[in-house]
Amino acid sequence: MNRAIKFKLKNGKVVVIRRTRGTDYEDIMKFLEKFTRGSGAIQTFQYAGQPKKDKEQSIKLYEDPNNLFISVWDGKNVVGTCSITKKRPKHPYCMGTTADIGMTVLDKYTHNGIGSKFFDICEKWARANGVHKMQAGVRHNNIPSIANCIKHGFIITGIEYDEVFINGKWLHHYMVEKILEN
Repeated sequence: MNRAIKFKLKNGKVVVIRRTRGTDYEDIMKFLEKFTRGSGAIQTFQYAGQPKKDKEQSIKLYEDPNNLFISVWDGKNVVGTCSITKKRPKHPYCMGTTADIGMTVLDKYTHNGIGSKFFDICEKWARANGVHKMQAGVRHNNIPSIANCIKHGFIITGIEYDEVFINGKWLHHYMVEKILEN
């Protein structure tokens, strides 16, 4: 993704989606602080009170050509993020042909098409960057995300039982994957 795009949400609001840059670090940290206080965080590995992410390491990730980090901006505020990162890009057997996807969106902005747009952008980047398989982990009780994955051609390939313990309950992760025919 080389340029910012204006994207009209289902609710009619127009937001901007663009590649996350190193200069966005503070805005991303503000977003994560807000995101972790919302109900959506329970579906991710983000949590309230987590330590601030290392600035240098974060900037390296944003700028690594084996990754794509994108953010959704409503005015001056980040309201969603997405990443696709190649796994083991220098390994002779893997060569970065598998990539993990992760998404976070503020509760107020969910169910407005952002997740679908993220999938479209990630798949386009994956195809352009030699990725053969995209994958993600989704909590078994996150029905909207599971449905969105299936809508975008992912299939459930496995389950990680009792992966996390939240609010007194064990939750499982579905492993979802999509093979890209290049």
